[in-house]
Amino acid sequence: MKQRIWLIDDDAAIRDSLSLLLSTVGWQTHTFDSAHAFQQQAGNLCELAGCMLLDIRMPGKTGLTLLDEWIQQGLTLPVIIMTGHGNIDLCRRAFKNGAWEFLTKPIDADLLFEVVGAAMAQQKIRQEEQRRLLPLQQKLSTLTAREKEMFGQIVQGYSSKEIALQCSLSPRTVEAHRANIFSKLEVNSLPRLLKVYGDVAKQTK
Repeated sequence: MKQRIWLIDDDAAIRDSLSLLLSTVGWQTHTFDSAHAFQQQAGNLCELAGCMLLDIRMPGKTGLTLLDEWIQQGLTLPVIIMTGHGNIDLCRRAFKNGAWEFLTKPIDADLLFEVVGAAMAQQKIRQEEQRRLLPLQQKLSTLTAREKEMFGQIVQGYSSKEIALQCSLSPRTVEAHRANIFSKLEVNSLPRLLKVYGDVAKQTK
C-alpha cells in the first residue's frame, strides 16, 4: 500500500492548513474530522502505510485513549500526537501510550517536515522487514505444537539430549522431530536455522 499521512483533527482550519503544507513536498494526506470517520474509511488498521497525525483533544475519547486502543487492535503506523496545550505530563503520557512524537500547535513547518519524514522512513523500514519475515512465519506455521516447542528450545541453544530430558522423550524421538523441523523450514544445519529464523524467533517469544 502507498504511504500516506492520516490526519485526524476536529478543527477544519488545521486540517486544511496542514494538508496543504504537507502537499507542498509531495505527501498525500487523508483528513478526518473524528476518530469515527477515520475508522469508517481506513479499513484494516494493520494494513495502513505512512504515519498518523492525531489531535490529542477531540470530542469523545482523547487522542491518547484512541492511540492505546488502536495499537491493541494492530495499528503499526508511527503516530504523531498534536496538541495546543502542551505540557510535560501530556508529553510523557503520549510516549507511554506509544506515540512516535509529540508536537505543540502552532506547528513549525520545518519541524513538521522533519518529524513526518522520519516517521514515514521508519514505517517503510518496518514494512520491508515484515515482508521479509512473512514467508518465514508461514513456514513456521506448518510446525506442530511439539515442533514449535522444540524449535524454541533449539534456537535457545539447548542440545537434543537436553531437550529430551526437558520433554521426557528419548533422544531418538527428539532427533526425529529435529529432522522434521529442518525439513519444513528448508534448512540443512543448525547455523543456517539460527541465521535465517533468529529474528522470527525473537518476535514469537
